[in-house]
Amino acid sequence: MRFRITSWTFLLALFPALWLGGETTLGSPAGPAETVSCSQFMAPQKDVNGEMVGQEECLMQDHGIVEPGRKYRRVEIGVTGTLSGWIVKEGARSNHFTSAPDFYFTQLGNHSTRFHGILQYEGVKGTSISLYYPETEWNGKLYVMVHGSGGSFLTGSMRPWDQYFDPAEPFAPTRFEKVMLEKGYAVARSRRNAERDAPGDYEAVLDDGQIWPDQNVAEIPELVLDKAILVKNFLKDRLGQRPTRTYFYGKSGGAMMGTLMNYMLQFNPELNRDPEGTDTIDGFLWDDAGGGMFLPFLIRDGRDILFRSQDDTVRFIPALEIAHLGYPNVFAANAPWMMEVKNIPETVSTVFTTNKRTRARTLHAKGLARAYRYYEVRGISHNSGDTLPEDGKRGDTEVLQLTRLMDALIDRLDNWVEKGIEPPPSRADVNIGFGSHMNAIGMPEVSCPVGVYHAFPPSRGSGGVGSTALALFTGQGIEPVDGRMIYVDMNGNGRRDQRETMTEAWRRLGLLKPDETFSRDQYVACVQGTVEALRKGQLLTEKGASLYVEEARVKQIPPHNLTTRPGSF
Repeated sequence: MRFRITSWTFLLALFPALWLGGETTLGSPAGPAETVSCSQFMAPQKDVNGEMVGQEECLMQDHGIVEPGRKYRRVEIGVTGTLSGWIVKEGARSNHFTSAPDFYFTQLGNHSTRFHGILQYEGVKGTSISLYYPETEWNGKLYVMVHGSGGSFLTGSMRPWDQYFDPAEPFAPTRFEKVMLEKGYAVARSRRNAERDAPGDYEAVLDDGQIWPDQNVAEIPELVLDKAILVKNFLKDRLGQRPTRTYFYGKSGGAMMGTLMNYMLQFNPELNRDPEGTDTIDGFLWDDAGGGMFLPFLIRDGRDILFRSQDDTVRFIPALEIAHLGYPNVFAANAPWMMEVKNIPETVSTVFTTNKRTRARTLHAKGLARAYRYYEVRGISHNSGDTLPEDGKRGDTEVLQLTRLMDALIDRLDNWVEKGIEPPPSRADVNIGFGSHMNAIGMPEVSCPVGVYHAFPPSRGSGGVGSTALALFTGQGIEPVDGRMIYVDMNGNGRRDQRETMTEAWRRLGLLKPDETFSRDQYVACVQGTVEALRKGQLLTEKGASLYVEEARVKQIPPHNLTTRPGSF
C-alpha cells in the first residue's frame, strides 16, 4: 500500500510539528546577497555498493554582519546530495527514508519488508543551513541545531534554501541560539524535509531500479553529520581553525535522530568520524524527544544486542536529555501511519513520558551513567518557548523560562566533554535508577507559582497539546477550561470549583502557614530560595538566578487577599 494523504492536518494537532525558528510561516524573499558555490567545503562522499553517496552541490549567500554590536555574521547555505537508506512500502512511517530501519520502523510497530535504495535531497526544496557566527570572540566551538518533525516543500512549509533570509529581520536567532551565540558559539540551524504524515518531497531509487516516491528525511543522521562537516570546513576557512568541539541540539524529532545516532555507533563506529579522524559530534542536548523515542534495545534471535559490552558503551556520545512533564501526549490507535500500536515491541509504550523514562532506566542498567543524564522539568508542555518573545508569552500561550535552564545545561555539557566535570545527577519524579532518587526540576515559576501551567491553551483548541498556558490564582470565578473545553483542575481535588487566591493556593502547597497571608516579601524569598538551590545544583547560572530575583521584585502578581475577592496587591 502506497502512502496517501490521510487527514494530515489532524495529525498536526495530535503531535504538533516544531520548528526551531518558527519557519512554517513564510517571510520576505531573500536579500540581494550574491549566490556563490561552497562546494569546496562539502563533506567527502562515501562508496555504498559501488555508488558514491553524499553531498553533490553547495550554494551559499553571505549576508554579512547582521548584528553589529557583537559582529555576528549570517550565511545561508543550500545543499543537494544523496543518502543511503531503507524504505517500507506500507504501514507506519512509509513516507520516511531512514538509515536505522531496525530501530525506526521496528519500534513504531512496522515489521514489513525493508528495501534499500539511494535518495536525492535538494536545496531548492529546503534542505539547508542558516549559519550565525561571531567574527570576533569566537570560542572555537559549534552548535548544530536540529529541529523536530515537520517541514514539507509539497505542503508549503518549506521553501528554497535562499528564501529564508528576511532583510527586514536579518538577525533572527531563536532564544536558545541567542544564548549560544552570547557564549561565543557558532550556530548552524539545520533544515530538513521531515513531515511525518504528508507525502514526502523526494524519491528513492531502490537497488532493483524501482523508483519509490514520497519520501522524507526526518531520521537519517548522515544528513546532519555531513552538514556539520561542511560547516566545520567553512569555519576553518573563515575563522582560521576548525571547531574544537561540535555539539548537537535536537528538539523533538531532532532528539529522536540523536538517539538513533548514538545507538548506530555500536555497529558503525565510523559514522561519527570526520575526514581528519576526529569526532564530528562531541555531545548531545536532547530536548523532549518526540514520542519519547527511540529506546536503547535491538533484538536479534530473541536477545537484546545493544550495549552489551564495555567496548559497545564506550562509543556512546555524552548526552543530556530534558523531558517535559507537562506534555500529555500519546500515540493513538486511530493514527496507524504514526505507530502501528498493535505491533509495537513490549518494551515500547504509547505514552510519550513512559518511553522517556524507559530510555533513562535502560541506559543506566546498561552502564551508560558515565555518559548520560536525564532531567524532567515540571510545568511545560512540548514546545520549549525558544521562538516566543523574551517573556515567553504570545496570546494565551505562556511558557516558563526554559531558556535559563538551557543556559546552564549548555555549560554543563561543555564542561563534561571538555574538562570531564560531571554534570548534576539525573532528576525525575519516579525512580529511574540513577543513584539516589531526586525529584524533577521545578523552575521558580512552578516552585513559587502564581498559577498552574497546563497544556491546550484555549485559543489553540484541541490542537494545543504541545503548547502551554498559565491559569492564574486570581480568586475570581471558577476554574477555567482549556482548549478542549475540559476544566483545568488547579487545586488537584478532582472537581471544578472556585479559583483560589494566592494565599489559598500557597497555604495548600505548604508555602505559607495556615495563619499567614501572601505577600511580596514571601514571594521574593521563595524565588530566592528556589534559584539558590538550582544554582548550587548547577542548573542555573549566576545570570539566570539574578534575573529571576530581579523579576520577582517587580512581577505582576494576581489578587491574593483571602477575605476580599477580587483583591489587589
